[in-house]
Amino acid sequence: MARILTTIAATGDKLAAASAALTTAVMWALAALILYDVVMRTLNVPVLWAAEISVYAMIALAFLGAGATQNADGHFRVTFVRDLSPPRWRLAFDLVAATMTLLLAVLFTLGAFYAVSFSYSLGFKTSTLLQIPVWILQSFVLLGGIFLSLAALQELVMLAVHGRRETAGPRPESDEEETA
Repeated sequence: MARILTTIAATGDKLAAASAALTTAVMWALAALILYDVVMRTLNVPVLWAAEISVYAMIALAFLGAGATQNADGHFRVTFVRDLSPPRWRLAFDLVAATMTLLLAVLFTLGAFYAVSFSYSLGFKTSTLLQIPVWILQSFVLLGGIFLSLAALQELVMLAVHGRRETAGPRPESDEEETA
């Protein structure tokens, strides 16, 4: 059983790396788009679609990066009660928090799936210049939800197997000194 859980955790690291790479690519594309828009405006040739695509890219960044941020333990947490608790209680708090995170991430992903399906079936398009199908834009939310759900599952598995978070990214603080 531990081997299966360790395989799940290793797969989670790979997916988090993919999420981070995708987010980085979107960030660079956004920077290039903004630079292009600035240059074209300087030449008195405005690019009407650049602002619209920039907004969509920023929204994509927020959702696509959620899984990688979770994997790197980068989301904020309120840990006042946990930090005041004895070390053996911290694992219980962490397991409850990881379980709730996974539950909420899965529910969020399911809601995003229904939104994408609904928009696709009705053929909704944005009421802007480009008239992009809404389901394409909502797919960033769905993909981000999948990445977040998988990262939350990985965290829960790591807590269950090792009794602590072990992520690919740096940890802001460590409980190892307190439990050793």
